[in-house]
Amino acid sequence: MKRLLGILLLAGAVTAQAQTADFVQIVPEYYLPKDVNFSLGAAALYLPKYKGSDEHRVTAYPLFDGQWKNGAFFSAVNGLGYNFSKIQGLQYGLRMSLEAARDESRSTKLHGLGDVNTALEPGAFLNYSFTPNYSLLSSLRYGSGIDHNGLQISLGGRISTALNSQHRLSATIGANWANSAYQQSYFGVTPQQSLASGYAQYTPTAGLTDIRLHASWHWNIDTNWSLTTGASISRLSGDAAKSPFVFDRTPVTVYSAASYRF
Repeated sequence: MKRLLGILLLAGAVTAQAQTADFVQIVPEYYLPKDVNFSLGAAALYLPKYKGSDEHRVTAYPLFDGQWKNGAFFSAVNGLGYNFSKIQGLQYGLRMSLEAARDESRSTKLHGLGDVNTALEPGAFLNYSFTPNYSLLSSLRYGSGIDHNGLQISLGGRISTALNSQHRLSATIGANWANSAYQQSYFGVTPQQSLASGYAQYTPTAGLTDIRLHASWHWNIDTNWSLTTGASISRLSGDAAKSPFVFDRTPVTVYSAASYRF
């Protein structure tokens, strides 16, 4: 109970700033050592100040991860959800994910555009693994944006390989599609925002927002401690890339995370 309480407190600390991953990537239940598995840690990130920014910031977040053999999971990366599948290689279920806030005060280039608050996104996921090293990934998330009616659909694939018992390399490629409500919230400029910011009015339509490549190195230091270091590069596409306050269409994020498994 104390461990669970600690995880819930950390979840509250993360909620205001961070966001969950596009894809759910949980450990298959037959690899879980216990019925209930917990880990705690912290991550340091170097990332753009907002989507399309050419300015970067350094920040740190607490990490938490809980996974149950019955299919439930709760983590800073995967969100809160349940995997209904009992078939080896197949994962599908529901989850609650998080879309991070975009604060106007974060960059002078956002002044006049207003804030976009943190949003909870109910959604679903479906993953299929051909082998432990090759997987297809997909997710659907709804509820982001100013009016909480943004829809995102992500499709991708993951490949990983173990160098030895302690080191593993992984790479994920994904494409993200969003509806017009999401596009308007994060890349559009309304008439009121145009007057306040000086940017030309802009109304993006639904479409592909970006293609993302992510690579990471995972090191199991011992039976409890692990370290993961990685980087991702995105290529903004379509109407998202044409936004008047997008100054870098190929943003890069670098991170390192340490965790302790109980």
